Amino acid sequence: MEADLVVRGATIVSPTGRFQGDLLVREGKVAGIVAPGTGSGADLIDATGLHLLPGGVDAHVHMQDPGLTEREDFITGTSAAAVGGTTTIIEHNRSLPFVINAELMKEKAAYLADRALIDFAQLGGAHPDNVEDLRPMWEAGSAAFKVFTCNLHGAPAILPDKMLEVFREVASFDGVCLVHAEDETITKGNEERLRAAGRVDFRVVPEWRTREAEQVAVGTTALLARISGCRVVIAHASHPEICNLVNRERARGARLWIESCPQYFYLTEDDIDTWGPFHKFTPPARDAASAAEMWNRLQSGEVDMICADHAPATREDKSRGLTDIWAASYGLPGVESVLPMMLTGVNEGKVTLERLVAARSEAPARVYGLWPKKGHLGIGADADFVLVDMQAKKTLKDEDVVSKVGWTPFAGRTVQGLPLMTFVRGRLVAQDGRPVIEPGWGEYVPGPGFQA
Repeated sequence: MEADLVVRGATIVSPTGRFQGDLLVREGKVAGIVAPGTGSGADLIDATGLHLLPGGVDAHVHMQDPGLTEREDFITGTSAAAVGGTTTIIEHNRSLPFVINAELMKEKAAYLADRALIDFAQLGGAHPDNVEDLRPMWEAGSAAFKVFTCNLHGAPAILPDKMLEVFREVASFDGVCLVHAEDETITKGNEERLRAAGRVDFRVVPEWRTREAEQVAVGTTALLARISGCRVVIAHASHPEICNLVNRERARGARLWIESCPQYFYLTEDDIDTWGPFHKFTPPARDAASAAEMWNRLQSGEVDMICADHAPATREDKSRGLTDIWAASYGLPGVESVLPMMLTGVNEGKVTLERLVAARSEAPARVYGLWPKKGHLGIGADADFVLVDMQAKKTLKDEDVVSKVGWTPFAGRTVQGLPLMTFVRGRLVAQDGRPVIEPGWGEYVPGPGFQA
């Protein structure tokens, strides 16, 4: 039987190697990979000279829909993701209202059903008072549960006693928690001292959200993960000491993974002097030595996955922090720039392309239960892939941004390695920096505990 689509002559990349071949797609699935030039099908794409990667699985995005749609909505956000070579996202619970029970999860899935260009899963929120709602959310399709160890973004802190209870409950059905790890007592104390001193300058951010606050929270979280047996992902690790703390508990049997983001590989705490509120995110960037070492930790496998933490804020919102940094919201747009930024690191010899594919596609799909449907190009998997030109260069500009907010924290940087064409279930969804499909093609992908 002929394929519906043949992608001919690309260099196909997996976590274990690369080779020349023709990718065959039938009925939205990978039907096989054959020798170059031997595939036949109804449609043919000549990908000679390009690299073919599994589509990105970004497990950390906040599309702000419903609720704060002046910042982003699911249509613009999934358009930006598609342009950036991402084919599946895991939408977080921090829309309005927060998704903290099964009914709200079902309602949000229904609301988003015709608003996505790419496929999507959902997170539920773990709060101090909703432990009894976690299993029902898991069975309603949640891919994992977001936990905050500090009061942030309107979400209440889950302190160690309650965290242990949450972890034990989630472990009982082998779910996953994604933890934003900054210690509430340290950040609160820092804030009180900075405000008492009348500080409103940009340097408030790294002095408020300190390395120590992140380390204390990660140390506690990792220990409780081991004690409880819960599967836990540390969100947006900002510096290498986080890897050291996690490695200590991994060595003792904890089931732990580390997520990081391009901002911790490229930006430093000194950049906030220039960019001010447009570089206000948390945990903040650290020093240049930490950023350089994060590449080594990614290549070694200590950093398991690379995600965006896409959390856009408008120019108006950010600009409120120009005279008082406390007044600006946290967050960066980034889902469309993750792949070009990280491919630049590949071209600079900081990480291999195979390792990037593992961290961008396979690891998040496996950890969050979307494998084997997502995250790879094995026979029977969804035909989600991106064709990239490893030689192409581009200077990132605000005016090219697809995300609704129309700015990027990486403006002015030249990247090498660009996604040219993105396919979801065998269908072209973005090409040459623009979406080429209408909303509604993207499908909801419930988590592994889903019970219809």
